[in-house]
This record gives sequence, structure tokens and C-alpha cells, in this order.
Amino acid sequence: MARAGRGFDSFVLFLLVLGTGCATDPSGPHITGTTTVATFHASDFGFEGPDRLPAGQTVVRLVNHGQQPHHIQLVKLTDGMNLDHLVEALQAPVVQMPNWAKHMGGPNGIGPGGRAEATLFLEPGSYALLCTIPTTDRQPHITLGMYKALTVVEQGDRPQSFAANYHLSLRDYEVAVIEPMTAGLHSFYVKNRGTQVHQVSLVRLNPSASDGHVAAALAPASDLPSWPWQLAGGMTGLEPGGEGVFTAMLASGRYSLICLFPNPNTPQSHAAKGMVLTFDVP
Repeated sequence: MARAGRGFDSFVLFLLVLGTGCATDPSGPHITGTTTVATFHASDFGFEGPDRLPAGQTVVRLVNHGQQPHHIQLVKLTDGMNLDHLVEALQAPVVQMPNWAKHMGGPNGIGPGGRAEATLFLEPGSYALLCTIPTTDRQPHITLGMYKALTVVEQGDRPQSFAANYHLSLRDYEVAVIEPMTAGLHSFYVKNRGTQVHQVSLVRLNPSASDGHVAAALAPASDLPSWPWQLAGGMTGLEPGGEGVFTAMLASGRYSLICLFPNPNTPQSHAAKGMVLTFDVP
């Protein structure tokens, strides 16, 4: 087995190290077997896509038409709250995800022109799609209007069943993958087995990047002119016990799986505590 070692404001600052148009899908969401497929188009700075989805297993696809990196963080809104309440809460001087907003995952960061997808099990309720990646001047995309409301409605009995050829566990503070990595298109089952919210960012390291370059980029005070990797997707934040699948194309090269969420009440990321797994694809 390969191993490596909720303050919202700190999280988006750590996401800065991952930074290096829009048309509605005319077909809308569609159901294949027992799975809904929903495509969302990201621009600078907004989302277009379905407003309503049936409950159950859902492939969330992200197409980045913008000039900046984007991701989708799906958040379930509880206690009768809605998107307006969430946007207001995230404008506070000390920004923190409220307890009634639950991280449900989603396709993680991709660069301009990129595509990513994540398969999740969505229960009925009110949701928000957010992009929390910041601009180069550290302004979170959500503060620029990059959010969208989503309603998930009851749709009979649709069983939950995740299929993947890699199994990835997130713990406090460790990333573990059982299977050896190979080139090709792969699906990664992700399970948060920790006690905190975790996410995983897949990045492809530049050919000249060393472990030291990666460590320097992940340092809290990092202000590098460029980052030693390219975004390749992953899974955005999951609550403890949360699970889902993301897909990614692996080519020959060196990669890292990184959790960039912070420790509560500290500026130190989970990555700084060892939640980084670097591996080679032959």
C-alpha cells in the first residue's frame, strides 16, 4: 500500500497554489440506467447547467470555458437555508463554511479548456455549486459570483453503487491508494475515513519538479512565481464518511494527490501535516 504521511478563508488561500465561455448543455441532465449525467459549464466567473436533478447516483461533469482554473464544490444546505443565506455567510470578515452547509464533493480543479467529472450520490434537498479557487490576487471566485443553486428532487428507489479501479482513502492526515498506478483513463473511489472535511487534488508534476519544489509550493508563506504542476482533477471536499468517484486520465509522468484543507484554527494545511501522496506512472 502506498501512503503519505474548517476555516474557509485558509482553504481558499491554500488552493491558490493549484492555480498555475459558457453555454447551457442543450440536452440537459439525462439518465443512463440508474445514473443521472449532469454537465455544468464554468466561465470566469459563473456556472451554467441544470437547475434541478433527480435524487440518486449522479455524474457531475465540469467543462472549463474560462481563462482561470475552476472546480465544483457541491454543498448541501440544511436547516431550511438557501443559496442567499450561504452567500451572505461567506461575506463575513472571517469566512468560514457554516455548520448547516455540508461538503458533498464534486470534480476538482482543472485548467482552462479542461474537463473533469465526479460521481456522487445526491439525496433530495437544496444544494449550492461553488468555486472556491482564488484569483492570483487571492480573491475567491465565489466572491466574484461563481455560485449556482441546485435542487435535487425525489426519484424513487435508485440504489447507490460506486465502481472504480482505484481505491483511495483519506484520513487525518494521510492519503492511501492500494493499487499500483498505471497509464490510462481510470476511476478513483474516494472515501473520507477521517474526522475532518478532506478533499483530494490530483496534479501532474512538471518534469523538473522535485519533492523540495512541491514542499516549497505547499508552504503557508509560499509566493512562487509559478507552480510545479498542472491541475488534473480530483474530488472536492467531503464530510467525514463521505464518498464518491472521480475519473482522470493518467499519462506517463509524476503525480501528487494532495489535501489542501486547513487544520481548524490554524493556517497549516493538511498537506503540511503529510497529506500528500506522490507517485510515478510508467
